[in-house]
Amino acid sequence: WYQRRVREAVVSTQSTGAARKAITWDGATEENNVMTLKPESLELIKRWTTGKPTWHYAYNKASNKLFSTHKGNVVGWNTNSGEQVCEGEDGSDVIYCIDSHPSSNTLISGNNDLKVVEWEITETGIGIKRQVELPCLSGWAFGGVWSCKYSTQGDLFYCTEPQSMSVMVFNEESEKVGEVKGHPASVNCITTIPGTRNQVMSCDRERFTILWNLPDGDIDACKMVIDEKVLWVGFSHDQKYFVSVTESNVRLWDSATRAVINTEVFDDADGFYNSCGAFHPNQQHLLVTGKADVMVMALPGLELINSYDVLASSDGDGSTTSISISADGSRFLVTECRNSNSDLSAAFCWDCTDPLAATEAWVKRDYGARMFSGILKADGSKAMIGGHAGTVIIDMQDGSTLASISVGCWVTCFVPGSTEVMVSDDSTLYRYDGLGEENLMTYKGHSGKITGLVFVNENKNILTSSDDGTIRMFDVLSGECIYAFFNHRSENVRRIAVNSSGSLVWRQTATVCCTYSPRRVQSDAVAITVNRVLFAVNCVLFAVNRVL
Repeated sequence: WYQRRVREAVVSTQSTGAARKAITWDGATEENNVMTLKPESLELIKRWTTGKPTWHYAYNKASNKLFSTHKGNVVGWNTNSGEQVCEGEDGSDVIYCIDSHPSSNTLISGNNDLKVVEWEITETGIGIKRQVELPCLSGWAFGGVWSCKYSTQGDLFYCTEPQSMSVMVFNEESEKVGEVKGHPASVNCITTIPGTRNQVMSCDRERFTILWNLPDGDIDACKMVIDEKVLWVGFSHDQKYFVSVTESNVRLWDSATRAVINTEVFDDADGFYNSCGAFHPNQQHLLVTGKADVMVMALPGLELINSYDVLASSDGDGSTTSISISADGSRFLVTECRNSNSDLSAAFCWDCTDPLAATEAWVKRDYGARMFSGILKADGSKAMIGGHAGTVIIDMQDGSTLASISVGCWVTCFVPGSTEVMVSDDSTLYRYDGLGEENLMTYKGHSGKITGLVFVNENKNILTSSDDGTIRMFDVLSGECIYAFFNHRSENVRRIAVNSSGSLVWRQTATVCCTYSPRRVQSDAVAITVNRVLFAVNCVLFAVNRVL
C-alpha cells in the first residue's frame, strides 16, 4: 500500500512551529472502508466507510469499539451499527498508528509530531490521558512515530521513529527503560507475539524482520557506558582483565565483575586508520599503538613506562594499522599505512624480550602498497602481512619473503597446527596452502568487508566479523556458514577475539561495553558454549538467549 497509495506533502506542525512533513494518502477526498469478518471463514459481517482517508485502526475489547486514525484525530466506531460514536484530536497533522491496551479502556497512538499519545475511553467520548515526546535525532523532515504497541501485559509500550532505526521501550510512568537496535533501516512496524510475556517482532523498510526476547525490568541496566569512541578491546592472557582503547584513554576492566580497575588518559591513541593493543605474554605489560608509536603500559596500574617511535622513518606520513606479538613475547610486528607515498608503507619487527628496552630487529620495505593487517605465527618462525598488494608470508629471521598470495588485505591468520593460512579479500575469506599456490577453501556469507577472524572449538570452526554488522561461524573443512549473529546488523563489527574459556570479545566503533548471557549453539557440525561475550557497541544491550 505504501507504494500505491502514499505521497509526500509538506504540512506545518503547529506544536513545534517548524515545517515537518507528513506522509499522507494520495487523494484528500478518498474514503476508506472498515470491515468486520468472522475469524474462521472470513465471512463478511459488517462493512462501512470512514468517510475520510485512514491510516491505522485498533479494536478495544473493554469498550467493544473500533478506533481509526486520520489527519490529527482518532475516531471511535460502534462495531455493530458502523456508526461513529466518538472523536478526539491530538493537535498533530497525521496520526500514523494506534494500538489498544489488552485489558483497559485506553489506547496509544503515534503522530508526525514525534509524540506517543495515550487516550482514555469513557462512556461519553475519548480524551488524551498523557503524551510522550520522542527525541528527534536529526532534521529529517519526515519524522514521526511510525509504529506503537502495548506489551501483552499492558505494563509497557513500544514505539519507533525513523532516524533511530530502533525500538524504544517505555513503562507505565512514561519513562524510557530501554532501546533495542539491530535494524539497518527505519523500523515501520512493531507487534507483540500472543501468549508470550516479552517477545516483540519488528520489521524495517528494507528486508529485515527481527524477533526480540526482551528481559524484565530496566533493559539498559547492564550497560557499561564509555563516553568516547571505542577503538579496540581484548582479554588478558590470564583472562582476569579486558582492556578497552578509546581515542583518549585506555581502561582496564575486571572480567568477572566488569568494573573499571584503572584508566590511563593520553593524547595519541587515535591512529589514522586504527589504534589497537596486544597483551605481552609475561602478563605484566600491555602494548598499545598510537599514530606512529607503540606504548608500553604496566598491568594492572596502566602506568606508561616506555614508548617506541616505531614509524620514525615515515616523516609523519604513515599510521600504524595493526600490532601482533609472538607467543613467547620475544617479538612484536607493526604494519604501516602511508598516505601520500603508499608504496613506501612498511612492516616493522621489534625485539621485545624485555618490553622496557625493545629494539628494532628488521623492517620490510618492499611490499609496495598500503598495509592493513599483520600477524605472527605462534611458533615465531613466520609473519604474514596483508594490504592492497595481497598477502605476503615472511621469514621472521630476516624479513625476507617466503610466499605471496594475490588476495588478502584486511585479515590475515595462520591456521593453528598447520602450514595453511587464512586471508580475506573484502567480503570473502580464503584458506590457502602455506606456499600460497592453492586455494583450499572459500568461505562466503558476508556482504561487507571482513574485519576479524578467530578459531574456536579446537580449531574446527572460525568466527568472523564484518563491516556488514554480522558475526558468522564457518566450518573450517567444508566452508559452510553454520551460524550467524545478526543482532547487530546496524553496526560495523571491527575486531573479534577469543580466550581459552570460550568467551568472545569484539570491538565496534561505538560507545558501550556489554555482556552476553550463556548459550549453547547446536548444529549438525558444531556445538559451542559461549560463556561471556563482551561488546563495544553503540548504545545497545545484547543477551544471547535474550536478544536485544
